Amino acid sequence: MGILVKLKIIYNSVWAFMQLEAGVVAVIYGLALLPIFGMLGLSIDVGRVYYVHSILTGASDAAALAGASAGGTADNMRRQATAIFNANIPNNFIATVAGPTIVLSSNNTVVNVSATGTINTTFMQILGQSNIAASATSQVQVTTTGAEVVLALDNTGSMAGSPMAGEISAAQLLVNTLYGSATNNTVNGLWVGVVPYSTTVNISTTGGSNWLTTLGKAQIANTNLYPNIAPTSTSVGGRWMGCVEARTPNSYTANGYTNYTNGMDATDTPPTSNSTKFTPYLYPSTMVHGYVFGQPLNRGTTSTSTSALGVPPWGNTGSTRGDNDWKLNGSVPSGSGLYFGDNYNWHGGDGNTGVGPNLGCPIPLLPLTASQTTVQSTISNMKATFRGGTMIDVGLATAWLMLSPRMQGLWPGIPSTLPQAYGKTLKVVVLMTDGQNQWYDWPGGVPGQPDTSHNYAADADYTGYGRLGEGRAGTTSPSQITTNLNTRMATMCTNLKNNGVVIYTILFNHNGSAGSSANQALFQNCATDSSKYFLTITNAELVAAFTNIGQSISNLRLQWPGKP
Repeated sequence: MGILVKLKIIYNSVWAFMQLEAGVVAVIYGLALLPIFGMLGLSIDVGRVYYVHSILTGASDAAALAGASAGGTADNMRRQATAIFNANIPNNFIATVAGPTIVLSSNNTVVNVSATGTINTTFMQILGQSNIAASATSQVQVTTTGAEVVLALDNTGSMAGSPMAGEISAAQLLVNTLYGSATNNTVNGLWVGVVPYSTTVNISTTGGSNWLTTLGKAQIANTNLYPNIAPTSTSVGGRWMGCVEARTPNSYTANGYTNYTNGMDATDTPPTSNSTKFTPYLYPSTMVHGYVFGQPLNRGTTSTSTSALGVPPWGNTGSTRGDNDWKLNGSVPSGSGLYFGDNYNWHGGDGNTGVGPNLGCPIPLLPLTASQTTVQSTISNMKATFRGGTMIDVGLATAWLMLSPRMQGLWPGIPSTLPQAYGKTLKVVVLMTDGQNQWYDWPGGVPGQPDTSHNYAADADYTGYGRLGEGRAGTTSPSQITTNLNTRMATMCTNLKNNGVVIYTILFNHNGSAGSSANQALFQNCATDSSKYFLTITNAELVAAFTNIGQSISNLRLQWPGKP
């Protein structure tokens, strides 16, 4: 017999009892029983409502947690939340459930789950209430680990025009994805740095001044700066704009560099002593100086009658120009093709024909910062930097320094606790190029020999490794240099991954120069896994790759610590 039937029998019996004419006591007794039985019936319905509410609350809580930890797209988060909610609702549940309704915040950092269960009442039906609803809502804030993310971005001359515009747009979208809809310009625990690179990197004239040597004692170039273009020079034309040379070995002889494997150009050794500091990058004038394998002899400031290559120094006319003819003062012969050194806007419209001591130097890098607008500003200011070639290993080495805990407290302008220890926070490198490691030789002028058609090792442009003919990268052979630089890059990729750094690589093959099988293999192997390597051709594909990477990094922040 159902409880409703029983309650009706009791109700009818009480009512019949109250009709008896046995006396006032019976009436009073019957009236006293009515609220008792009413409360009994109401408590049964209330208990059922509480039970439904408890089940819905547990299911909503579990669903919100599942959605918050699922990561990926909003659809994936909703899908996971729905599955967990349904799994927590018993079979033959006493309520009819509407939901769950899952709402995510605009940046997917808050998951809201709500549901309603409708129950058929028992005693309350007598009072005209045939059903009652129970609801539950849950909200979970997506918790993420901290992250240090460095974007190493190709700023070489081949990126000029539309490719650079595409790179800037794509990188901005990645940053927007990382920060989401942050209202205060920061996200707790997120630090982002940017390394624009060519054949060198720019640590800025103020940011890394403590990392420089001008004494020739470091294991890098073993040479002194021109006195009139030192970092302290007041001459506009001789102003050092912040770029540094690769930290190659000090075993330099008149025949070039030897024992190059002991260099620090592929390590995270902090620049804290004369043997580990950087030499400022300055592209020497090819106008009046003698050369040893294409480098100014002892960084001299006077002309010599013959160069070490046994040919006369070039003259001061356009027909016999070098590949970077500039001077700080004095007159420039009309029509000579020469420029004053104070034409230092090396990101101007001159392209490969530009000159000056900072030729080939990209814009300053940005150390780790919490500020989204600062990151976006640096990316927006990137410009194609002509001459020298493409040396991706230099950009990767700088990204490593930006993440290495050995550099903790050494980067100026950032908290002394950064970079953090390996394993304490997620560390990521995004490495992008539109080419391959290579040394460029501008055909419009040569060092040491006025023959614009000549092509030999000493004739290659000056770079972060000096002249190719110096052998600072372990070879003087144009056919071998790419292999040597690739080896350095591959070694760093392995070392970074061994320390838990997640690496994403992007080849932007818009001009066909990045698509060789060897180059693709290098970047595939450098990436942490195959899902983190991207081969793109169009700007749209580049944007899609960067957007994908931004979402992937955000997902890793939900899952860390753990394997990427």
